[in-house]
Amino acid sequence: MDWFKGFLTPEDWEQRRTAAFFLLHQRTLGMTDPNVRGRYFDDGDTFGWYLFLAEAFLDHIWNYEPMFGSRVVPVFAAIGRNLPLIRNIKNVDERVHRMVGADRRQPNGCVFELLVAAAYRRHGASVEFRPEQRGIARSWDLDIVLGDKKYAVECKRMETSEYGDRERSRMRELWRDCSRLLAAESVSAFCNVDVRVPATEVPDGYFVEKVRKWRADGRPSLLWSDELSEGVIGELDMDPLQDVLQHNEVLAAGTRLHELLAGKYVRHANYNQVIRYKWEMSPRYISHCDLAILFRWKNSSDASVNSKARDVFRKLVEAHDQLPSDIDSIVHVGFEAIEGDDIERARYEKILASAQRFDAGNKPLRYAYCHYFMPENPPDQAWAFDETVQWVPIAGGQRRPLTHPLLVLEEDSNMDPVPPWER
Repeated sequence: MDWFKGFLTPEDWEQRRTAAFFLLHQRTLGMTDPNVRGRYFDDGDTFGWYLFLAEAFLDHIWNYEPMFGSRVVPVFAAIGRNLPLIRNIKNVDERVHRMVGADRRQPNGCVFELLVAAAYRRHGASVEFRPEQRGIARSWDLDIVLGDKKYAVECKRMETSEYGDRERSRMRELWRDCSRLLAAESVSAFCNVDVRVPATEVPDGYFVEKVRKWRADGRPSLLWSDELSEGVIGELDMDPLQDVLQHNEVLAAGTRLHELLAGKYVRHANYNQVIRYKWEMSPRYISHCDLAILFRWKNSSDASVNSKARDVFRKLVEAHDQLPSDIDSIVHVGFEAIEGDDIERARYEKILASAQRFDAGNKPLRYAYCHYFMPENPPDQAWAFDETVQWVPIAGGQRRPLTHPLLVLEEDSNMDPVPPWER
């Protein structure tokens, strides 16, 4: 964190951390801009948000946001462990300056490049960041000399799918009137749904009809199964939360609250919540709650699974265009695997199939590495992190250059090589 801060003036950092603090608390208090997708941060300064989370984790934990922090803190910690190997790489300062400044909106690419560079340095390689020159077509990211071999290395960081963002927005729209209806009646409820069709095919009043039927029946719960979805809605047991609130406070939007309200923790679950609560020291922490409406959903339709399980073929094509024709090359593609085990299992299979059939043409692209990052914020931990790597030979039968390819976690002999969705 201090290394990154060194690329900022104190005045610049103070302004950016203050902006991150106020926006986090404004979102917590429901002061939302209708044009913003419910985010806790300004996506025009994503790097400032990352740095704020890292500082909060170390120095003011009450401002730490676990869901996003689980994506930042382990990665910053990995860079910190490898800082003696990274800070003297040629042209690294130029790259970091750009990340904290002009590229602040999207820093993930540079962060990924730093992790990859550190992995090669741990293998004893000489590493150099290639400087970007205006007016010249983009080239690869890193020049690597490993033993007696020279490699051109290109790094591609995939972002979360646009399809997933649209799906989450549509589900919020479909549930919004249900929350208003239940809140007007001061009814605490829990609804758990598996949608069987693309979210865009669910009609506007679909879930409202289910809520009204449940309320009209007068029964504790309503179960349904039709061509659009299967689900259950019923009375929510507030007792587990109330028992905890007698002696502790609970984060107002987090996995501990969801565990207490829903009865169990579900990794990477999608939730929409409405709660009525009081707070004491911080508006981010509940001291008293008398109303909670919780909606947990997933979409198991083939269209949803296939759209979110994007393979890396397009990224391989992009990387291939930037690689030289006279130097052995390696491509690294990284992404967060947080869409759920069904999605990630499908993605894993698609990546393996597409990479194996990739034709490098006349370019000596030797290997493609696919890095799956799985951040998590369990109810009883500040963060947890899983990491899985696929490597696929593309052209030639050379020995794999990076034999210990984990980028964030430290490898040891007890690590489970099986991806979480296959365990």
